[in-house]
Amino acid sequence: MPHRYLLYIDILGFSDLVAKDIGKIDDLYEVLASLHAHNHNAFKCIIFSDTMLVYNLTFSGGLHEPEYYLMFMCEFARDLLHRLTKRGVFFRAVITQGDFQHYELNSIPCFFGASLIHAYKSEKKIKAIGLFLENSLRKYCDIFPKRRFNAEFDFVYITQALDDLEQESGGIFPLDAWYIEDTDLIWMVTPELLHLVDLYTRASSTLPESVKRKYRTSIKFYERQYPAVTAFLKNNAFDITKFSPKANWQQVLDRHPEGMSWAVKTRNEF
Repeated sequence: MPHRYLLYIDILGFSDLVAKDIGKIDDLYEVLASLHAHNHNAFKCIIFSDTMLVYNLTFSGGLHEPEYYLMFMCEFARDLLHRLTKRGVFFRAVITQGDFQHYELNSIPCFFGASLIHAYKSEKKIKAIGLFLENSLRKYCDIFPKRRFNAEFDFVYITQALDDLEQESGGIFPLDAWYIEDTDLIWMVTPELLHLVDLYTRASSTLPESVKRKYRTSIKFYERQYPAVTAFLKNNAFDITKFSPKANWQQVLDRHPEGMSWAVKTRNEF
């Protein structure tokens, strides 16, 4: 059985969406269909119910092959985070490695393997939101910052625009409009700032305490990585426009949630 890297994505709250707003399920599947992961010839995607799998197809034996695959898997997770902006949908994902088989028999998809079972069991144990990397793979993932989450997984910061906002600003806000507009930072950081706002909102909502604890856990990781950004957000009533009041935030905010129906090429109903 081939040895693969596996990105396992679990869409959270899926059963509630099915029960309360079936229209959002169609929209969600359009989002999943639009992801860049489908267009990379080194990877294959499988989607079933509330789960998406992405795995590498082959190994060429290249010197930096693990780094290449893991970097793109993190990029795929970031792509999903951005496209879920203002949809009120969150995910938890893990990247693992191990045996995984995928083939078709008379158009019947068949997929199984130790890595899939491991990813499924591991993801269910993680009480937080975001992307988590099996820490045995830590040495191959040096593009995205990460912190130890538990004995088995690291929390991965797929919020590269927040890195730029925190580091390039020196933690001093507000910023000049030209800085975030001319560099296009405003377009990339808006989804990530809104993601933070959504986490804080859910963490202080009327949701069950066990659910709110997951959001709070992720918030703690973001606050450690982005102390200036998160403090400024909290001190300004979570109004992201305060980071640069003279910038044209509205044109960016109006973009979300962005419709993804353009990605649907065919639809066959049974």
